[in-house]
Amino acid sequence: MAAHAVPDEAVANSPLARRSPRTQVPPRVAVHAAMKLRTVLLRAADRVLPSELAVLEHSADFSVAYLLAAMVELGVPDELASGPKTADELAITLHSDADALHRALRMGAVHNLVRLDRQGRFHATRLTKALTSDAPYASDQWCAFMASKAHQNAWGDLAATLRNGESGFRRQNGMSIFEWFDAHPNEGRAFAAGLSGLTLSEASAIAASYRFPRAGVVCDIAGGAGALLGEVLRRTPDARGILVEAPLVLTEAAAYLGSLGVAERVELRQGDLFGDLRATADVYLLKWILHDWDDAACVRLLGNVAAAMPPGAKLLVIEGVQERSEAHPRFSPIDVQMLVVTDGGRERSIPEIQSLMTAAGLRPTGVRRTPADLALLEAEKP
Repeated sequence: MAAHAVPDEAVANSPLARRSPRTQVPPRVAVHAAMKLRTVLLRAADRVLPSELAVLEHSADFSVAYLLAAMVELGVPDELASGPKTADELAITLHSDADALHRALRMGAVHNLVRLDRQGRFHATRLTKALTSDAPYASDQWCAFMASKAHQNAWGDLAATLRNGESGFRRQNGMSIFEWFDAHPNEGRAFAAGLSGLTLSEASAIAASYRFPRAGVVCDIAGGAGALLGEVLRRTPDARGILVEAPLVLTEAAAYLGSLGVAERVELRQGDLFGDLRATADVYLLKWILHDWDDAACVRLLGNVAAAMPPGAKLLVIEGVQERSEAHPRFSPIDVQMLVVTDGGRERSIPEIQSLMTAAGLRPTGVRRTPADLALLEAEKP
């Protein structure tokens, strides 16, 4: 989902206050092998267990989301960052019930969220460390959003969504998810921070997967606080950038791009996906924007971008790719997430995305992939 404008307080909590440590891009074959091995092992476990036990285990998966959010809310990851502690020790600083905390974290040890030793002490794992308040990718904020009541209520009504194909979020909460964020800024901040962290984690791989012009202008539309644009400019020191976003997000972008030393090469411009962009560039970026919208809205959006593009300019659409008859370990779950929380959004196949580009008056010219399987679909303005 695209980042959404949130109040000024979001700046202080943003993962973009910290530069991503992930500058080395792993080989795509290694990432694919790891994902494949994980899938094979999970399926093997399901085959070994009696089927009714396997189903019962899967039915309890929702509880992990709530446990993650509770650990974040209480501050467990931050406390364990200084060393192992018992639940009694944690309960004092976290103002919690020691027995309840021990039982919950013991469950967390089953999922490697923490490690429990024979002395009753809980240790941080690599997953715990990803949930600390200063971790660069804001996984803590994303977990808070995923376990929020509005989001969980939408998923709890999944059967109705499957019957009528309509957004469970709107049906359960009486408004779209973005309208909800306007009315509930705390949840909007968590959502925006989590998405910024995701972009931050993917920026190096995206920038390394496409040959951006050594000189010229790269325009990131709805690019959040500039994580991707900043990485592109860091790798192409003679290029300049334009970031099109909402005013509150641009405030954060100025600070972040300044921390990278590229702010003087970026024009910050207020704009809207469906409004007058007025941005002239050589390459335009749309990262995980189309999957928020139905086909008709995508054509309007792409047509709006095409209207701003000079002849010969390139558009780079960055999306997860979901082929109709292929179960993808990453994008198939995201596709259902879009079904539940958006009004017509979905993951699409490469031909489907290219068809939208063509309908908007653009000419598809190529596709590249990142190690984590994001597709970079290029189109040219005739």
